[in-house]
Amino acid sequence: MSNRISSLVEAYLEYKHGLGFQLVGEAVYLKAFARYTIETGYNGALTCQIVFQWCELGENPSLVTKGRRYEPIKSFADYANAFDPESEIMPKLPYGNPHKRVRPHIYSLEETCSLMECCDKLYAPDGIRSLTVKTAIGLLWATGLRTSELINLKVADVDFTNNLIFIHSSKFNKDRLIPIQPEVTAELRNYRQKVEVLSTNAIGEPSFFITTRGRPLKRDALEYAFRKIRGIIDVSDSGYDKARLYDFRHTFASRTVLEWLEQDIDVNAKLYLLSTYMGHNHPEDTYWYLSATPELLDMSSRKYENIYGGHDNG
Repeated sequence: MSNRISSLVEAYLEYKHGLGFQLVGEAVYLKAFARYTIETGYNGALTCQIVFQWCELGENPSLVTKGRRYEPIKSFADYANAFDPESEIMPKLPYGNPHKRVRPHIYSLEETCSLMECCDKLYAPDGIRSLTVKTAIGLLWATGLRTSELINLKVADVDFTNNLIFIHSSKFNKDRLIPIQPEVTAELRNYRQKVEVLSTNAIGEPSFFITTRGRPLKRDALEYAFRKIRGIIDVSDSGYDKARLYDFRHTFASRTVLEWLEQDIDVNAKLYLLSTYMGHNHPEDTYWYLSATPELLDMSSRKYENIYGGHDNG
C-alpha cells in the first residue's frame, strides 16, 4: 500500500542511493514518516502540517527527538517540491539544532546493577525476556556498544575462547573486533546456556540475544523494556528527563578515561585505542562521548596540582 508521499520517499531514496549515499539513518526516519501518512489515511501533498504532526508524536518528545525526525524530511522536501509542485518547502531548524550536544547521564556501577535487578520484575512468561534485558544492559555497561550493534549480534560473533566480539558492518560500514574481559565472556556464556534450556527454539538460532519463545530481540523491544525500569534512575544531572540506553556508551568512554588517569596512563597517547574500540573514524569523534564527571574533574585537578602545584590558602 502506498500514497503520494510514500511514493516520493521511495523515489528519493532510490535517487540518493544511486548517487552513492547510504542514508541508513535517514531512510529509517523517512520510511517511518511515510508509514505514518499511510496509517492515518493521508494522501495529500507534503505539507508543514503533516510533517510537524509526525515530528511531535509521542509523550512530550524532546526538541532533540523532534529535530532528528525533522532533519531528513527537510532535505527530502526540496526533492519533493521539484516533482510535486504542491509540496511545501520546509522551514530551517524549527526545533533548533538537533546535533547540539546535550549533557548525558553517566551511570554509576550501582545504578547499572539496580537496573539489572529490576529486569527480574519484567513480564517474562518463559523467563527469557528478563534474562535477556538484564544481560544486554550488562554488556552495554561493559563494552559501550551501540544498541544496534548489540541487537545485531549473532551467536557466531561471540568468541568465548578468545574473549572477543566481532561487530559486522556497523556505522560507517566498518567491521571490528571487541576484546572483552573474561568475566564478561563468562556472563555471556552463562546467558546462552540458560536461554537454550528455557527455549528449544534458541538452539541453532543465529541471533545471540533472544526474547520470549526464542524470537530474536528487536531494538524496539529492548527500548520498551528499558522504559519499564528506567524510572529508578535520577537523571536530573543531565539534559534529558528520562534515562537512555545510549548513555551507557557515554558512560563507557568516560569511565575508561577515568581508569586510565587513575593508572597514570597518558590519555592523549591512548585515545586512538578507545576511538577504534568504539568504532569511530577519528579520535575527535570520541571526544563527543566524554563528560566532565565529578570523579574525572577531581582526578584531573589533583594531577594538575601534582605537576604544577596548588594554591595554599593556608
